[in-house]
Amino acid sequence: MILNEKVIRIQKLMLIEDNYIQDLGIFKKFDINKFHSFPPPSDNSEKTKNELKFLATIDLNKRFVQEKDDIMGSFSEFLDKHKIKYPKEKLKSIHFDASKVVRELKMFFKRPRPFRLDKKFNDKMLESMSGFAYPSGHSTQSHLLCNILSYLYPKYKNDFNKITKDIVYSRQMAKAHYPSDIRFGKKLSDEMFEYLKDNDLIP
Repeated sequence: MILNEKVIRIQKLMLIEDNYIQDLGIFKKFDINKFHSFPPPSDNSEKTKNELKFLATIDLNKRFVQEKDDIMGSFSEFLDKHKIKYPKEKLKSIHFDASKVVRELKMFFKRPRPFRLDKKFNDKMLESMSGFAYPSGHSTQSHLLCNILSYLYPKYKNDFNKITKDIVYSRQMAKAHYPSDIRFGKKLSDEMFEYLKDNDLIP
């Protein structure tokens, strides 16, 4: 009996359970539930069909996709190149906690990746392309870092926007995300950024 109770307790703590709400770290008081009211287009909708047609027009550049897969690395490379001192560990922590918010919403909506709906597309080429599509984690996290860094270093805002644009485009190029995944990720990131500002959590 004691063993069974222990097993049940462990199971409740496992991240693989669909209904498990993990510790969201710095975003623990962020109102994630309100985003449940913004579902993605259904798999069989005209919207999704049109999005798949759009993705088919983008030629794949594997090297570009691989280079842009590392979100923190893309921003860090620019910051280091320009000798900009920035709170690296704090940004890494925010980036990591943001991924938890994204995961909770992905598990709620469970939208399949484009390459799973359209067999003309290649299967996943990167580990970051496993799991579900909506919202785009790369869109959410890159837009969030862009917002934070533009707030801290407004002089480089255009550069941060360019980094973000390349990252989200690479995800569509890889057929990992629909445009609506990208847009929802940006919407989510904007509200996460306001949450950080309102709670004095910008590093």
